Amino acid sequence: MFPAGLRLALVATLVPAGLLAVDSAPRVAPTRPGLAAANQGPAAVGKPSSLPVTRLMGLEYFVLRDVTALLGFKSTWVESTRRLTLLDATNRIELTGGSREISVNGLRVFLGNPILQKGGALFISKTDLERCLTPLLRPALLGPLLGRPRIIVLDPGHGGQDNGMENKPLKLKEKALTLDVAQRLKKLLEARGYQVVLTRTDDRQLGPDKQTDFLTRADITNRAKADLLVSIHFNSLYPDTKTSGTEVYTFTRAGQRSDRAWGAIEKDDAETTPSEVNRFDPWSALLAHCMHREVIGTLKTFDRGQKTMHSIVLRGLKCPAVLVESVFLSNDSEARRAATPAYLQQIAEGLASGIGAYADLLDRISPKPTAHPAVSPSNSKS
Repeated sequence: MFPAGLRLALVATLVPAGLLAVDSAPRVAPTRPGLAAANQGPAAVGKPSSLPVTRLMGLEYFVLRDVTALLGFKSTWVESTRRLTLLDATNRIELTGGSREISVNGLRVFLGNPILQKGGALFISKTDLERCLTPLLRPALLGPLLGRPRIIVLDPGHGGQDNGMENKPLKLKEKALTLDVAQRLKKLLEARGYQVVLTRTDDRQLGPDKQTDFLTRADITNRAKADLLVSIHFNSLYPDTKTSGTEVYTFTRAGQRSDRAWGAIEKDDAETTPSEVNRFDPWSALLAHCMHREVIGTLKTFDRGQKTMHSIVLRGLKCPAVLVESVFLSNDSEARRAATPAYLQQIAEGLASGIGAYADLLDRISPKPTAHPAVSPSNSKS
């Protein structure tokens, strides 16, 4: 279930569907990807009410026009493209009927279920609304709120006999690059006052097999009482040497397929029982969005999207977590850059900026302590 605080907040801020404002103004250019309006609530507040739920294909969906009103957005619908654009003062979201891919302030985000179109209306799944979209657009509605992170675990992927992805002509191994970036990132974060733990500090595998290695990384994170984890990786699609760009992953939400399972020949891998880390789905989505924006902004890489996977490292975590695939080692252009210390430093700086943006956002949406007026001597009791 989604945190009770968010469910109550969403209900309390619902604007009746009849008050939905439809904006027919010209399309505006996408803003710089960001969360500038993160702390803004809905533009109008109606009487507390329940958001109507529609069952489609065995799942719970909401009508997008109701969601638009609830979150305080205006909308523009283009019938020819089946595209709905949601706008407020600083955010622009584009959703298309039949597609899982949406655009949030110019960034690609992949939902766990497609936007459905029926009877002239678009529908978004309840899980995607509560655990993905609302956290990105109105994180102030999440509850109970997490405090600013203090303890951060960095997970350099692979190690020891597990080389990870390789570019053999350039003699690059993922395990060496992930450790290099993690060590650079650790210095950056410690300089900002964070306590940082690495799951490995040298070239080793943390168990006799990959399964044990993954579980050990999760155990290290939980024993450190981490406030978040960032698992650092490099991508490859060899023999495809053309694909490039950055991907950011969270653990797949319960009841939904991972992104890989949406391939034409892949089996449905949805899990009905939530994993431990699914308790933090909204926060992981928010962390991923901050990382996604800052890493792509720093590296100027192609945006391959914010996605989900069934990662064993992430599954048992007791904190928000993301896995970042910064660039492709199978792409010679990106691999050559990744072979240089300057570029590895850039990757570390992009990751640090993402963590910083997430932490600053949590600060902005956290309730501020109420100041109590000082008692003057003349008003005090003797």
